Amino acid sequence: MQVFDNDQLHLINKGKMYQDVLRTQIQEALFNNPFNENYIISSLPGLGKSHETDSAIQTMSQKPLRIDGNAGMIALTVDIATALYLAGGNKIAVVLDDCDVLFEDKNANTTKKMFDQSRVLKYGKNWRRGFAGMTTDLQWEALESFARDDRAGLEIPTNNITFLVLTNRYLHTINDVDGMDAGTKKHSVATDLYGIRRRVEYKPIEMNTLELWGYVANVVLNEKICEKFKPNITDAEKAQQLEWMFNKWANVTERNLSLAEKMTKDMVRYPKNYKDIWAQNYLQVK
Repeated sequence: MQVFDNDQLHLINKGKMYQDVLRTQIQEALFNNPFNENYIISSLPGLGKSHETDSAIQTMSQKPLRIDGNAGMIALTVDIATALYLAGGNKIAVVLDDCDVLFEDKNANTTKKMFDQSRVLKYGKNWRRGFAGMTTDLQWEALESFARDDRAGLEIPTNNITFLVLTNRYLHTINDVDGMDAGTKKHSVATDLYGIRRRVEYKPIEMNTLELWGYVANVVLNEKICEKFKPNITDAEKAQQLEWMFNKWANVTERNLSLAEKMTKDMVRYPKNYKDIWAQNYLQVK
C-alpha cells in the first residue's frame, strides 16, 4: 500500500538528491581536493550539515581541527595557530561550523585574506597584550612561533590549511550586489560577503519550502534519526508524523530535522495524546 502520494514521493526523492549533493560537497572538500581549495557550504539551518561532516570525519585517519560557532576571532586564531604549530609544516584540514564571526563586518577583510592568494590569518593588534592570560603554555608557544620582532601583530600562514566552513549564512552574488544602492550599509555588507564567496568554492544548497519537507522526510525514512529516541518506531508512525508535518508545513514553528526529533520525543512522553502536544508546541498561532 502506497503511504505517500506521487507529489510527496517526488519531494522525498528531491530531498534525497539534496542530501546526496551535501555529502558530495563534503567529500570534495575533505577527500577530493587536489587544488587545496577552501569550501563554504551554506544552507538553511537544521539540515544536518554538522552530522554529515562528522560522519565523513570518522573515516579520516588524520582528524581535522573542528571549531564550533561559539568561538570568537581571538579563540579561532589561537586554535588555528596551535594546530599549525603542532602539524610542523604538514597540511591540515580545519572545519569551521557555524563560525559566523567570520562574516561580521569587522572581520570580513581578515576572512578574505585567509582565503585569497595571500592565505594568511592576520591579527593586527599587540597580541601579547590582547592574548595575555587567555592561553595555555603550548598555545602561547605556538603564537610566539608566528610572531615577528619588528611588528606587534601576528601573521599566520594558512596555505597549509584546507578550510571547510559550514554556515547558514548566504553569501551574495555579484548580481545581488549590483542590484543594491551603492553606499548603503546593505550594499557594503553584501560586497564583503561576495568578496568572501569569490575566494572559495562556495556551495549553496537552496530549496523551496516543500522541497525542505521532502528533505526532512527522506532523512526520517532512511537515516534512523527517530530511532535515537524511539527505537521501536514503526513505518506507520513515521508516516503519521510526516503527514502531519506536510499538512501543516506552512504553519509550523520550525522546519528542520530537529522538528522530527522533537515530535518523536513527544510520541515517547505522551503516547496517548502526542498529536495534541504537536499542535500545542509546533504550530504558529495566528
